Amino acid sequence: MKKTMKSLLSLFIVIVFAVSCFAFNVSAASATISGTGEYEVGKTFNVTIRFNADATLYAVEADVSYNPSVLKFNSGSGAEFTNNNGKIKLVDDAFTNTKPSKTSSYTLNFTAIAAGNSTISASVLGGGEATSQASTSANVKVVTPKPSSNANLASIKLSNGSLSPAFNANTTNYNVTVKYDVDEINVTGSVADGKSRVAGGGTVGLQVGNNECVLTVTAEDGTKKSYIINIKRMTEEETLAAEEDARNSNPLLVVIDGADYTIVNDLKDITIPTGFTQGTATRKESEITVLNDVSGKYQLCWLVDQNGENGAWYKRDENDNFKRLAYIVANDVMYIVESIDGGSALPSGFVRADFTLDGQTVDTIKYKNEALGDFCIFNCYVAGKTENEYYRYDTIEGTMQRATDFVAAKSGAIVDQPADSQQTTTSDEKSWFDSMTKTGKMVFFLIIFIALILVVIGVLIIVKIVSPKRDNDDEDEETEEDIE
Repeated sequence: MKKTMKSLLSLFIVIVFAVSCFAFNVSAASATISGTGEYEVGKTFNVTIRFNADATLYAVEADVSYNPSVLKFNSGSGAEFTNNNGKIKLVDDAFTNTKPSKTSSYTLNFTAIAAGNSTISASVLGGGEATSQASTSANVKVVTPKPSSNANLASIKLSNGSLSPAFNANTTNYNVTVKYDVDEINVTGSVADGKSRVAGGGTVGLQVGNNECVLTVTAEDGTKKSYIINIKRMTEEETLAAEEDARNSNPLLVVIDGADYTIVNDLKDITIPTGFTQGTATRKESEITVLNDVSGKYQLCWLVDQNGENGAWYKRDENDNFKRLAYIVANDVMYIVESIDGGSALPSGFVRADFTLDGQTVDTIKYKNEALGDFCIFNCYVAGKTENEYYRYDTIEGTMQRATDFVAAKSGAIVDQPADSQQTTTSDEKSWFDSMTKTGKMVFFLIIFIALILVVIGVLIIVKIVSPKRDNDDEDEETEEDIE
């Protein structure tokens, strides 16, 4: 009988287990915590909770606990978090059907606030195709930090001169050279660790020759480190020699007729003329910015005076000589003014002259006709052209156009000058009539002819008006004679 009862009970358990397996989905789950360990007071760290289920998740909830007297909870990511004095409620319902997942992870950020131990425990419940549940825990130890032994400087600042070599926290010896007129210098050291302190420095009086300044850093634990700055104050002669050496080695300094100019390397605010391209050239072992024209005839640099003003283009030759360029810019085209062949004769109506262009005297050709006194003809080089050409410059309007009348006259062709040339008498040896063009002469004769016709008509009208009166007078005289 007992044997039969045991058999029935075993069969019942098997049946119940089998039925439960068919009636309910069972899913195993696991959880882990990483990022724990030992931290010093004041340190901030992350703890990650990972949850793994055998079935697809739709939502996850977790209860996380920690010791609030040792740790401070700052924030979390991956879910919504609610914190209440060491108890954190985590809710994650961001799962979607388009991105099914069986795993999830959450990051919690803590700050160690006091020495001690804290167990971080998590009880995680996942819902989805099956209910999944897991628990885990890990320990965090918070210790009091040891006194810092950092006795480094973060920087050394000087009111004059510069460190050699450049500052490095591990370099403790430096040299500084100042000019003769510097009789004191301010030295300031900044510590790398806020818990350390520095002594020395401040305002240091300088004598000619070598001077020493020592900065001593004391770390929190008493560790000391000294930085030595050797300061040399030059003599007057050494100062003058050093200044001359600095001038000679400066790639941007150009001396022209005893005046200092500076090459401008940044041309972002300067208009690049048509036909020129920006590039670089080597000067005193350094690169400078230049413009090269497409035909290779000119290399230009933009120079400013010692006040950084009055910028202009200067020509640089193969011997590194600089000369102010005489040029006119119109419609973004640069017309470089060059000399005019002095040996060739000018056609009638033109004369050589000097013209002041940006403080420079250049060759020009003027019209003898005073009515064209605002015009100058220049021999111009335009970037990209293989030959020079003559252009007429309107000094009032600031415009340039080809001087076709001069070119034609120079070649022997007869071409009318601009209309203004027919308006006034000139100082030329020719008479005013001879200086008129053919068209002008025809207009002159036409006006004379019309004037004569008008005079004749006027005379005839006057005669016609006077004649009837004289006839009436004659008749009256005859009547009076008859009466008598």
